[in-house]
Amino acid sequence: MIFRFVLTGMTLLLLTLVASVGAAAGSESGGRSIAGLEDIRAYAAAARDGERSYAVEGGRLHVGVEGHWYPLATPGSVIVNAVAVDRLAPENVYIGAANRLSVYVSRDGGESWRETRLGSDRVGGVTAVAFDAFNRLLYVGTDRDGVYRLRDTGGKTGRALVASGHLLLEEPVQEIAVDSTGAGMAFVRTLGTLYRSEAYGLRWLEVGGLPGRPTALAVADTSPPRVYVGTGGGGALVSEDGLAWRPINDGLGNVGMGNVEGGFLVISDLAVDPAQPDVLYAAADSPVAGELGAVSSEVAMSMDGGRHWERLAELDGARVAELLPVTGRAGRVYALTTASRTALAVGEEPAREMPEAASVRATGSERGGLLAWILAGNASAALIFLLLGEARRGGRRGAGSALGVGAAQAA
Repeated sequence: MIFRFVLTGMTLLLLTLVASVGAAAGSESGGRSIAGLEDIRAYAAAARDGERSYAVEGGRLHVGVEGHWYPLATPGSVIVNAVAVDRLAPENVYIGAANRLSVYVSRDGGESWRETRLGSDRVGGVTAVAFDAFNRLLYVGTDRDGVYRLRDTGGKTGRALVASGHLLLEEPVQEIAVDSTGAGMAFVRTLGTLYRSEAYGLRWLEVGGLPGRPTALAVADTSPPRVYVGTGGGGALVSEDGLAWRPINDGLGNVGMGNVEGGFLVISDLAVDPAQPDVLYAAADSPVAGELGAVSSEVAMSMDGGRHWERLAELDGARVAELLPVTGRAGRVYALTTASRTALAVGEEPAREMPEAASVRATGSERGGLLAWILAGNASAALIFLLLGEARRGGRRGAGSALGVGAAQAA
């Protein structure tokens, strides 16, 4: 009897401990917000609201769903430096390595990877990737070997990415932007020059006549597609063919500069909402009055493709390095600055609910929490069976005692 009570007590204790471990593991499985990623070096927004976005933090790849971010495993020796997503098949993800001239493709949302070497006899790293989903073309920018054009054959066997073009450049590639509408637009920006493609990336021409060096680049999948360029002096411009450009600065530079006609307008970044191609964000730099060399940035939004702008926020004493839009959420954008690569929220948005568990594959902590609750369930079942057995045995002992008393009385 004493042994059974001890066993019952130990089972209850085990159940309590395991359930508490499961609750703790479950509380840790909610991921981090993007503001919790401390060193973001690349970002690929989801094509549609609710799908996966990707970010590179300190050489590691993270996946984000509904504002919650989780690390993804990549080949062990790879320092990730660039990421792009297939707009038409979002399970296809492309990353570029900072420590080798290689790109990797995943067909299952980052669970497994296949490497493609860009040049076996060359050294360097990948600085930017962009994918034309309609024409199945991957453009890869490097730090010392120009731009590679690869065709994604999509095969599960053999080489999925096939080299089919190469643009040699003397400067590192800063940015690449392409459309996925079928027009085949592709643009490459270095620190001093903007290039546009012809014949779907088989030929490249230098873009001239800009009112300043190119400082930012974005392409919107409108009909026809539009390319936006920021400049160091002439503000923002737009084109539908890469040949004729017109300024779009109405409302930009409201802090300390006036408009471009009356001053010097520097655009540090441009970004398009992938799900709402008419929603455009811009960061405009302005000098801080009375402080030599100090610069602040104004973040502005346009709901009509850049025809008119409204200010979202001003960052005092900081220059925006990159804007990270939240897909499908007009007015919600994050900013990285030259002083910090931690995402800073700009604009307002209602709180989002926690995503369903199926939205992101389980990480180690999630699997640990699930295992803990399974063990707790097994312990609960064992306890129930133990108590039922004890009740049956007690009933039998009671019946046996009654029979023994009756027999004694009869004797």
